[in-house]
Amino acid sequence: MTCIAGILLMLMPAEQAFWSLVSIINKYLPGYFSPGMPAVQLDCRVIDSLVCNIDPKIGEFLKRNDMEATYYTIGWLQCAYTLTLPRKTVLRIWDMFLCEGVKVLIKAGVTLILLAFSDKKVRKTCDSLEKALEYLKYNIPQHLLEEEVFVNKLISLNISEEQFKVAHFAQLARLER
Repeated sequence: MTCIAGILLMLMPAEQAFWSLVSIINKYLPGYFSPGMPAVQLDCRVIDSLVCNIDPKIGEFLKRNDMEATYYTIGWLQCAYTLTLPRKTVLRIWDMFLCEGVKVLIKAGVTLILLAFSDKKVRKTCDSLEKALEYLKYNIPQHLLEEEVFVNKLISLNISEEQFKVAHFAQLARLER
């Protein structure tokens, strides 16, 4: 939450930033900061499901390395990518997020994983959970995270409303078991 507040404070006066933060949390991110973080946990699983459907090779790589999405996506989602992506990229994502909702944050997570592990050599090098998590946190090539590349990839993802619903309800059912 402080990450989001920090960006808002850079863009507007303190009182506006406070009320903007309240609105964002209440309207777009309910359940992200409540005990147990049920909404963010669900969205992490949706990201994982969508990645597996869009690119089965990357999905298999993630499963082979026991990379559950909650290991790395909770921080991305709760900070709305402020600690992960360059500022210009974050601001573009936020523009879309404030217009279209949390689905943009989910698509950004899918995009980040697809860009990070699209290279077969990277998947081969990251042959353990620790190496893959380290790569995600520190070693993704910067050019992949730049605004134009990242946002174009995000926009080009053809995830339909139906695919979001299917992934959402499937993961919700898994969490309720």
